[in-house]
Amino acid sequence: MCNTTSNIVFLPYMAIFPMQYMTALFVGMGLSALVPSLITLVQGVGGSTVCVNTTVVSVVNETFNRSEVVQLPVESAPVFSVAVFYGLMTVLMCISAGAFGLLLVLPFVKKHHVKQLHSLASYSESEDTKKPLKDENGIDSSCESDIPKHIDERSRLSLTPQQQQSKPMPTLTFIWLLLLEAFICALAHSVLPSIQAYSCLPYGKRALHLSICLSNIANPIACFIPLFISTNDLKWLSAKSLLGTGFSAYIVFLAFASPTPPFQDSALGEVLVILAFIAALGLFSYLKVCIAGLLRNEGKRALFWCGVVTQAGSAIGALLMFPLINATDIFTMVQPCSR
Repeated sequence: MCNTTSNIVFLPYMAIFPMQYMTALFVGMGLSALVPSLITLVQGVGGSTVCVNTTVVSVVNETFNRSEVVQLPVESAPVFSVAVFYGLMTVLMCISAGAFGLLLVLPFVKKHHVKQLHSLASYSESEDTKKPLKDENGIDSSCESDIPKHIDERSRLSLTPQQQQSKPMPTLTFIWLLLLEAFICALAHSVLPSIQAYSCLPYGKRALHLSICLSNIANPIACFIPLFISTNDLKWLSAKSLLGTGFSAYIVFLAFASPTPPFQDSALGEVLVILAFIAALGLFSYLKVCIAGLLRNEGKRALFWCGVVTQAGSAIGALLMFPLINATDIFTMVQPCSR
């Protein structure tokens, strides 16, 4: 609930800050996944599994019993308890809430607020409704500028040259960006995480751990890239999303092929699945920042819908994957100590 409401509410709020602050927001989102992952690695959950030889006796009939030696997995004990883990998560959320509170009250933060083009229009409309048609001398003032010159000049100086010269985004482009955002979030937030164990465990627990940790590291790093390499070309964004979909398709293929995917007994297979997760999730993080940056220029309402489709895409992906994993035999998990 906290993640859902923060995405929908906080994205429109970021419209009052410069574009580079949007990058900081997505870096923070990436760190919100990385920090808990690092804590779980320190905790040791899902760590080393020891296969212990155990004798299992089965009764064949009243006079004959059959015994066999099998290997059973024994998980290592965690370094600290679940209560400590949730305590650390509570501290993290309190720090985040405190940071947001400082954004609201610190005076120097307000100096970084920018004016939006649409806010000038709304200001003009509100002033037009309040201004009388004639002044105290009886002279008609309806043809005068609705926005005081000093306010208009100050507002436009706070905009970038691209924003001052930009035209409203075409409706079809706006819809396509929202659909692209929903598709990316469905893959990055629901589909790929739900099948990560199926695609990585056949190559060993090390592959699973590295794919989780390194992809979470790649997430915030990729959010910095739009500061240096950004694009407003819709075709280029679509091509990059298609490339990320290709990496995702390879991961889905490995999950379908579990428990015997290609290159299972080779280091090449382990390297490929780790790189596929890093490339897919890194590309999707980069694209989310680029799309949010384009929609930011359209105002708070566009960012609100960006937050809505972010959660809608994630929900659709979860609703699709839940029955496929839990109600069908499409995916088969590798059993511990089976190799």
